Amino acid sequence: MELLAPRDVAEVVEDVYASLGVRRVINATCHWTRFGGTIMPPQVLAAMHAAANAYVDVGALLDAASERISRHTHADATYVVSGCAAALMVGAAAVMVGEDARKAAMLPEIAGPRRWIARRFDRRAVPGTAELPTAYTHFGYAQAVRGAGGTFVEVGTEDAVLIEEIDAAIDDETAGMYWLAGDPPGAPSPEALIALARDRAVPILIDASNVLPPPESLHRYIDAGADLVAFSGGKGLHGPQGSGFLTGRADLVRAARALGSPNQGIGRVCKVSKEEMVGLVTALDLWVDRDHRAERRRAERRTLWLYDQLGGLTDAEPEYVAVDHLGRPFPTVHLRLDSGAGMTERTLRQRLLDGSPSIAIMPGFDPWTARIDVRELDEEDIQKVADAILAILMPASIGR
Repeated sequence: MELLAPRDVAEVVEDVYASLGVRRVINATCHWTRFGGTIMPPQVLAAMHAAANAYVDVGALLDAASERISRHTHADATYVVSGCAAALMVGAAAVMVGEDARKAAMLPEIAGPRRWIARRFDRRAVPGTAELPTAYTHFGYAQAVRGAGGTFVEVGTEDAVLIEEIDAAIDDETAGMYWLAGDPPGAPSPEALIALARDRAVPILIDASNVLPPPESLHRYIDAGADLVAFSGGKGLHGPQGSGFLTGRADLVRAARALGSPNQGIGRVCKVSKEEMVGLVTALDLWVDRDHRAERRRAERRTLWLYDQLGGLTDAEPEYVAVDHLGRPFPTVHLRLDSGAGMTERTLRQRLLDGSPSIAIMPGFDPWTARIDVRELDEEDIQKVADAILAILMPASIGR
């Protein structure tokens, strides 16, 4: 790609991606970071611009952000970092070393308990094979805990886990419990897990990256007694996608903060700018005051409209899904493709992404199902999504 010479700021701002030779994407995954995360409100952008035009004591700004965010999460303290995965890493490290500076300096080597209890992770086949013996453990975002030096003890199956299994897995080598927020079928409630953790005196770290809305999820886990909860500052909050925060017990948050920027511990890689801190706090203040019921109804209407548009397909069947696989109230359309027609969800996704306009949708849970989330799209872009899918699966339907 030919590099462009610097140009007038106004021209670049007009289409900054085109100036870099990059195409825009219609993001029908809702919040996936891979396709740009979320769109920030003008007030957030204005706050970040203002923050960029002055210097500040970062420690004082972290203190102020902690106080403001903790009001909403009902926690003792909060530490702003560069995303939910960053919060998981410094949170896990804080649990394992506490405020011991010598142990902190050894990370990711751990001189004490380092095992984390977690629900069984997915198994995925090595690329190019289909045999389970060659499968590997897909830790997903929990890799952040391993990055801090932790290891996992998995319990249950991919489909179900009993609280008795979790209880039996706890021993003297257990550092903590890692749990993905939500209410998936086949698992104990987060409240039951938190109660068990407290009864066994084992810290619990909740991964709440993408549970907003509903607004109650912002403080649900702290109210139940969780030690630490990690959130994304982007996604549903509509703050900077490169921000996140760890909220919970004062001593653990203090330990996490000692590991991260502006200090030189293992969490230095989780540094977040003053602009992102201000943007996150502004986004959170705006978000808590929004009419979440009205937004839920609007999301349902948009999703149902797409569902209706895809109803005439012959080689695919749309399904409206009001609550997702983790029990979150995120309406989506699942598009089940006819396996006999030869079109897999992977092929459909790639053709949409390669098309004009470029459209991103999500994989389903088998090779013949795709998921489409249009909650964040306007009517014009939803129409483009529908037209593109119809053009691929039933070309004669366009212009009907």
